[in-house]
Amino acid sequence: MATSFSFDYRYDDNEHDSETSLKQAEVEDSIGDIYLKRVDPDTLSHGGDIDDSTHRLLRSKHTQFIHDCLHGLSSGFAALDASQPWFAFWSLNSLDIMGCDIDPLLRRRALSTVKQFQSPAGGFCGGNKQMPHLAGTFASIMAIAVIGGEDAYSTIDRGKMYQWLMTMKRADGSFYMHEGGEVDVRGVYCAMVIASLLNIMTPELVANCAEFIAQCQTCEGGIGPYPGVEAHGGYTLCGLAALDILDKTDVLDLTRLARWMCSRQLAFEGGFNGRTNKLVDGCYSYWMGGAFPILQKALKRSQKDDYLYSRSALQRYILACCQATRAGGLRDKPGKSPDLYHTMYCLLGLSLSQHYVGVEPSDQVTDTSSVYGVPVRMMQWGAISSGLQVLGVRSNLVKPVHPVYSVPFAPLASFVKYFYSLPPLAESLVN
Repeated sequence: MATSFSFDYRYDDNEHDSETSLKQAEVEDSIGDIYLKRVDPDTLSHGGDIDDSTHRLLRSKHTQFIHDCLHGLSSGFAALDASQPWFAFWSLNSLDIMGCDIDPLLRRRALSTVKQFQSPAGGFCGGNKQMPHLAGTFASIMAIAVIGGEDAYSTIDRGKMYQWLMTMKRADGSFYMHEGGEVDVRGVYCAMVIASLLNIMTPELVANCAEFIAQCQTCEGGIGPYPGVEAHGGYTLCGLAALDILDKTDVLDLTRLARWMCSRQLAFEGGFNGRTNKLVDGCYSYWMGGAFPILQKALKRSQKDDYLYSRSALQRYILACCQATRAGGLRDKPGKSPDLYHTMYCLLGLSLSQHYVGVEPSDQVTDTSSVYGVPVRMMQWGAISSGLQVLGVRSNLVKPVHPVYSVPFAPLASFVKYFYSLPPLAESLVN
């Protein structure tokens, strides 16, 4: 990915306009205006050198934006009533990534809100008096991990959680998102994250999961929601991360996957899109940017080889194009409004492009004979200091995060320590 600015990097529609190419040109125009302001005019004759030295993460504005959202949202958000655990996760995790303290009052509010969504049947609901849902359960578990503390951890009923997960499990290795609901790779990812964190992995729960994900890899190389459907950045992260938990990334054609993933970073914008011929979107800073460390591990590439994408170009897109400079918060692209969803996923992408987070090939743990191999593989990930790259001012640095679990390492380690001090539900897994 070039570090200089040039309109030659723009999308070429071969002089055949389409609705897609016209929208792409509109986005490139808005981003080009932003980048051009940072170009030394004396260098335009040979492409244009971008001055990245003054990029600044508007940390205080983003913090205020999050706190404002937590104090009340407009009536338009009623349509997202089934996403209440997600608001807690997006907010708290964003604050933690930026290194902001979560005060005791906010912690109590968040825990009180999330724990009421736990269903008597197991799992968590998206809102009051709704049915339990895998996505809502994932968000609730991750929010509790960020909240931290035994009083939070102990609210989770592991036994009922396992029973409920097994009712969502299908023979082909996939999971219903809820009773009678849709089936896709998200379900496998959510179930594997939940089970691995709560120490409830069993052979019955994981049976055929890797095989289902392998069937979702498309001719392009990425992973779609279910077999026969177009590859997508979000499903690719979900599938690849679930396979990492299972220690079975080798079921994929990794060469084909790498080619497709590399094609998702756009040469002019520097950010990622999620599908072929789609527009750049800040949320893919994580959905694609987070998949690269997992791919790096699967390919057994070391830190000296670095990731297979331009980390500086992604940071430039996030810092220059995704920050809402007046209201705070982060967004999809210029011209869009900020929201909590894009705020968290842009910050995750920023973190993973600043820090080299990985596992050196010589250090990889592959023991799957015991349930205790799961947390060892989980926590062998770490930020390697020699791989640090921070674009702009030094204060832009945020906390390193785990690419599979999408939270900083400290709350993740505390969560894992608590649940793996409890006996596993399946004693047969312990040698």
